[in-house]
Amino acid sequence: MAGLVLSLKANEKFLVNGALIQNGDKRGQIHLPDSSVNVLRLSDCLHPDSINTPVRHAYYLAQLILSGDADQTETSSELVSALGTLEGIFAKTDGGEQVSKAKQAAETGRFYSVLCCLKRIFEVEAKLLAITGQRFVPGMAEAS
Repeated sequence: MAGLVLSLKANEKFLVNGALIQNGDKRGQIHLPDSSVNVLRLSDCLHPDSINTPVRHAYYLAQLILSGDADQTETSSELVSALGTLEGIFAKTDGGEQVSKAKQAAETGRFYSVLCCLKRIFEVEAKLLAITGQRFVPGMAEAS
């Protein structure tokens, strides 16, 4: 089955092409066969104050595209570039495969898949940053 299938909790809120929608009183699923539809569950959103690592920054870029808060063409270029940098950093770690999948998804416009891949390596990144003692400042060059 092509497209995206979302399993929703009762009363869960999500965005579809920037419009806020809320699920009913029961759990449900929606299937979106059209890949041009941008969907973002609010439970998957990161608050801007929590964008304190390179992976979270890339995740946030994908989130901005899905929410309609950023120009897709411009921001997807920035996202692919950030993921390219992360590919080199995570190449020999448990997160390397997920970063590569996220980059492929970004290159093909599947931004929800980018979120799914990057969310899986939040803990790997936290461990790497703890070992190296490095900090991330958005807008500054990322450590290599």
